[in-house]
Amino acid sequence: MPELPEVETVRRALAVNLTGSRVLAVRGREVSMRRPLEPGRLNEALQGKRFAEPERRGKFLLLPVDRGGCLLLHLGMSGRLRLTGPDRPVETHTHLVIELEDGRELRFVDPRRFGLAVWLGAGGEEADPSLARLGVEPLDPVFGERLPALVRARRAPVKALLLDQTLVAGIGNIYAAESLWEAGIRPSRPGRAISESRVRLLAGSIRSVLERAIAAGGTTLRDFAGPNGDAGYFAVRLQVYGHAGRPCPRCGQPLREDAIAGRSTVWCANCQR
Repeated sequence: MPELPEVETVRRALAVNLTGSRVLAVRGREVSMRRPLEPGRLNEALQGKRFAEPERRGKFLLLPVDRGGCLLLHLGMSGRLRLTGPDRPVETHTHLVIELEDGRELRFVDPRRFGLAVWLGAGGEEADPSLARLGVEPLDPVFGERLPALVRARRAPVKALLLDQTLVAGIGNIYAAESLWEAGIRPSRPGRAISESRVRLLAGSIRSVLERAIAAGGTTLRDFAGPNGDAGYFAVRLQVYGHAGRPCPRCGQPLREDAIAGRSTVWCANCQR
């Protein structure tokens, strides 16, 4: 599933290439996704309006328009956005096409249909349940101040806490593993057993890992790519994720793989305490 860096990469690309574009029409087919896709309603809401600068909340994309309201998108497990000319063949599993005044099309492709594309009226961002439940943003300036209270008040493993979107918005399995390794914290350690100073160190590691991933364009895993088709390249810099059994980049000991919160977790038993 695309995580915060991948979604932020898409947001930045759309900010440059979609902002100011006027919608001519929206077409698609009604399919069952995370919520039902209703192309007719989206066409009625978006037709004739211009996109303002895109926003991101956790793993969600928000595409506001000039007269209020926004298109809320989630890429799910395999979703992709394509901003392309109309002459490019339409991919299989393209569920939504937004025709723009300049002739381009914004296409939403989602083979597994775990994604989301719904209209939020003016003020809907605050009322939508998917957004209202989200926790603190890791790139928010207050993240380092807020994370200790969130982590140290709970008994769950710190890896599980980082994956809880109601506590921290946007982090998934890849960046939780990388951040915990960088901070030297064992993924299974209970949140309440970690000192405040170490949680603050973890907050800094999370921010550093995410910022490096964004700068590199996200991580190429299976179907992720930016709206122009370019893949992310952070995967070549991953230190532990997907490297079970290989030497730890820091100490040389073999990396271990365990399951925490139902997710595979690679870590170093020597470096992470």
